Formats: sequence, C-alpha cells, structure tokens
Amino acid sequence: MKALKYRGAWDVTLDEVPDLHVTGDDDVVVEIAYCGICGTDLGIASGAYPVAVPGTTLGHEASGIVAEIGDAVTGLAVGDRVVINPTPYCGRCRMCRTQRINHCVNKHGTESGVSYDGAYAGRFRTTSGFIHPVPDHVSLRAAALTEPLSCVVAGARKLQPPGLTAHTFVIGAGPLGLLYTWVLSLRGLTPVVVEHSPARLAFARDRLPVGSAVYGSLAEARAKHFGDPDAPLDVVVDTTSHLLEELFPQMAHGGTYMSIGLKEKVAAIDTMLLADRSLSVIGSIDSLHGSFVEALHLITSGRVPAERLVSHVVPLEDYRTGFAALGCDLDARVFGPADQASCKVLVAPGGRHE
Repeated sequence: MKALKYRGAWDVTLDEVPDLHVTGDDDVVVEIAYCGICGTDLGIASGAYPVAVPGTTLGHEASGIVAEIGDAVTGLAVGDRVVINPTPYCGRCRMCRTQRINHCVNKHGTESGVSYDGAYAGRFRTTSGFIHPVPDHVSLRAAALTEPLSCVVAGARKLQPPGLTAHTFVIGAGPLGLLYTWVLSLRGLTPVVVEHSPARLAFARDRLPVGSAVYGSLAEARAKHFGDPDAPLDVVVDTTSHLLEELFPQMAHGGTYMSIGLKEKVAAIDTMLLADRSLSVIGSIDSLHGSFVEALHLITSGRVPAERLVSHVVPLEDYRTGFAALGCDLDARVFGPADQASCKVLVAPGGRHE
C-alpha cells in the first residue's frame, strides 16, 4: 500500500509500504476512506512544528471501513463504517488519572501521525477502544472531522464566558475556527469570525450558524456587528496564536483569550492587567475525556454540519495539491496564508467513497 512518510522539514514522500494486518487479539485494521489535512500536518511538513518522528506516516483525522479484527474484538465487524480516535492514552499515568489524557506521559510511540504511523495510507492499525462506528446516515467525509471537532469540544469546555451576551470573537475561518463558531453557538453564544483572506472569508460566509457573521478585520467586526469601534472583547479564540500581545490590553474585564494555534510566537503581557482586570489566558490542544464521543454525537445528530466545511477532496497521490490549498507549498518550501477558498481538505487514499 502507499503511505505518506515524513522524513524531515519539507521532506515528505509517498512510499510503497507493506499492507497492515492484525497482530494482536484487540487489533482493528481500517481501510482508510478519508483523512483530513490538519494544521499540525502542515506545521510538521514545513518544519514549523517539529514533533514528528522521522519515518512516520503522517495523518490522524480519519474515517474508513473495518478490514480486519483481532480474535478478542467485540462490537465491531469487518465492513463496518468507523471513525478513528488517533490519540491513545494509557489511563494509568498521573495525567490520565487527573482527566488530562491529552497530556498522557506515555503517549510517545502511540500518537498517530506523530510518533506512530498515521492515516495518510491505505490502511491503519489500532485497538478496538479507539474505534467508533459511524451510523449509515452519516457520510465518512463528515465523520473524518470528528477528531478536530473533539479538540474544539475540549477547548470549549475550558471557556467560562461571563454570560450568553458575551462579545465573542473567533480569529481565523479555517476548520477549527468554524468548528469553534458552531460549538460556541450551541452553548448559546453568538461568535463573530475574523478572517483576512478574502477567499476563505467568502467560503465561510454561508457556513456559519444563525446570528454569526464573518468580517475581514477585527475593526470591521466591532464597528459593523456591534455598532461600536471599541466593542469589548469578552472572549477571543485565536486560531493563529499570534495576537495575544496585540489583543491582551484590549480584553474586557473578566475576559478570556484562548490560543489554539501551534505556531511559535513569543509575547509580552502586562501582569498587572492580568490581575487587575481578572483576565484569563489559556491554551488548548487535543481531546479530553469524552470529547471524541461528544464530537461524533454533534456530527451524527446534525448539530454541527461537518460535511459543509469540506472544501476539497484529493487522492492520496495528489497530496501536494491538498497541502497547497491550505497554503503549504511543498515544492516551493513556502508556508503562508491560504490564497484560495479552502477549509477542510480531505485526502482519499482509496479513492472517493459514497
């Protein structure tokens, strides 16, 4: 089978590798239908987020069809449509026992697409506890967004807005930005999205929950949506992680700034304001207990229209096209803002399904 291998910064190759089969009683091998391109993948490939082990197959946002199961697996059968939780945790370490499975100290060697072979490949092998059936009425394209939505659900749990009237801003109209907008809307807030890319702004405009809107700048959002050029910032979810230093002095008293982008940026803030204004600065990454199941429920129930956020589906052989749609040009070795109407890009190792 083919697999997209990470060798180093700007060095990813599509290689022929042996097919995967079950090796343990609890193993499940999935034929991959779709695997979403994540910002983490872009950071790994470009060297901006150097966490992957060289030689690892990339990819972790995947859905597919069960191809093989181990002798002890129950509740699953060959041919089942499934989605994969790509971040196993041991359940025994201090982090896991204190509800911080996203920081399991034993996950090295198990984290799909980082330290364990991921899902930009024909097949993926895991254990039954990290496989979830997908109902027949839900497409495998939509199901592939379960993992990023799980990360959003985990992050949204951390946000404690001062009330449902809180002025809420989401910076960035990529997949996580739009998913945060939907999840926060389901919590009763009315997020406003800020996106500088005209192409992405246009894509996002008719894919927002009722009441939300997208603008080309924070100034425009404040002036047009709230009718006040100095509208307070109660909640800010920054998917770029570049704006803390700029926005921190503008945060409303009791406000919260959340950073979720995996991009290096050193920022200086005034700690007197931190205390005097009762501000919160928090970060979030990966899934927490129950967030994956909750995310799948939001997709299967139709509360989050995941498939509407898919802008491209490309064959595995065209992975360079998929990465380029998100601003990562592997040939030119350039990683910048997307210049086309893109959101979630799916790679289809086995061709299009459904």
